[in-house]
Amino acid sequence: MQNRLQYSSIREAAEDLHSGIVTPTELLLETFEQIEQDDQVINAFTTVTREQALRDAEQAEKELRTGLYRSPLHGIPIAIKDLIAVKGVRTTAGSQVLADHIAQEDAAVIEQLRKSGAIIVGKTNLFEFAYGPYSPPTRNPWDHSKTTGGSSGGSAAAIAAGMSLGAIGTDTGGSIRIPAACCGITGLKPTYGRVSCYGVIPLSWSLDHVGPMGRNAEDCAIIFDAIAKYDPRDPNSVAGPSSATERTTAGLIGGVEGQGPLSLQGLKLGVPQEDFIGPLDPEVRQAWKASLHVLEEEGAEIVNVELPRPTMELYRAIQKPEAALAHRQQHWYPERSELYGDLVRTRLQEGEQIPAIDYLKALHDRRILSGTLRSLLQRVNAFVLPTIPVPAIPAEQAGQEIIIEGIREEATTAYLRLTMPFNLTGLPAISLPCGFSSQGLPIGLQIAGRLFEEATVLRIANAYQQLTDWHRRPLPTQSSSEHQRD
Repeated sequence: MQNRLQYSSIREAAEDLHSGIVTPTELLLETFEQIEQDDQVINAFTTVTREQALRDAEQAEKELRTGLYRSPLHGIPIAIKDLIAVKGVRTTAGSQVLADHIAQEDAAVIEQLRKSGAIIVGKTNLFEFAYGPYSPPTRNPWDHSKTTGGSSGGSAAAIAAGMSLGAIGTDTGGSIRIPAACCGITGLKPTYGRVSCYGVIPLSWSLDHVGPMGRNAEDCAIIFDAIAKYDPRDPNSVAGPSSATERTTAGLIGGVEGQGPLSLQGLKLGVPQEDFIGPLDPEVRQAWKASLHVLEEEGAEIVNVELPRPTMELYRAIQKPEAALAHRQQHWYPERSELYGDLVRTRLQEGEQIPAIDYLKALHDRRILSGTLRSLLQRVNAFVLPTIPVPAIPAEQAGQEIIIEGIREEATTAYLRLTMPFNLTGLPAISLPCGFSSQGLPIGLQIAGRLFEEATVLRIANAYQQLTDWHRRPLPTQSSSEHQRD
């Protein structure tokens, strides 16, 4: 039997499951076979929940056989970032601080996935406590010497390597979109509060988002439909306007306002100016410009916009104190400070040293930024820009200086500077592949839209993916040993 995980989308697998061509148990066993084959090298998973997943697959099989069809996720294998609680399973956040921590209840997003019939296959690797745009333990399936990006790097790598059809990640400064770009998959950061953070280990409460990752925009829409729900247990949860409660997948399949599903006629797409975007790797710039041409040919109007560029100092002035507070509230820091990695411990110390007046000024500046972007989005439907300014960098360069268009830039800053503006403002944003570098590495395109208009962002991404094949490119055929680093 051909392995459906390498090339299927969630919709294609769901159709086979619904029609009985394949059973949930068969699909799950293929998933485990792929994990056993590849994860010793890729290291995407911290825990594989084999026994529980098999029980859930058997239950899904019984339900489907008797005519109960929960959703397009019924029987679909989904991987979970290992700072999201799954009852009875280790939730380590990639840290020795929580090495033996067993979750006592499901996070809200897991509850919604279970209601939809999804099968949780395991927990995926990340940067310690999600405090970085890399995932050091995990290798990029396209080139094992390169970073996966992060912090949801394990989730992205699992999808790219065919070890899961979909995944859940979190995004505080770009942690869904950055690994999506590095690994050639699609990842959506929803509007702030649209997906509950209850049961998710926090990094920065006012910047944290939970969102879907998949092969394509339609996969992300299917997962988003399942997990986006108001949750009173999360004080930042929002229901959104009534227009945002319609299933986002409907617009992808049937189109909107009487138009075909691919038509972008009537949409205005904002393109930021050079001093917001640059510096850019020349191949990233070329792929981005080519993608704008594709969108324009499909009917979209390209409009130049002047976006204010927030500084990393603004972002860190909010993120660092909130992270320090979160770890103090959990009594992890400083009580277990010796168990933290050096970098995270240092960042928590720095967070405690930021004066309250600097934090409050950053909140004020963020409000101004948010107002400016919302105003610009009255003129355009979405912004279109690169996700990150370079393809995946060598793993050993993570956190070091890199050179882009002759300009030296710290790699962490480079990875975050085009994604974190949409965490500061809470706007929905998606990353999808729009090309490959000369080294065969994926290049990411980012689309950010109006608050609660995930459907529009997904519609644009889906239209682009129906017109291109970057998201369907298979991995290199070299054996795992050929890709291993010394």
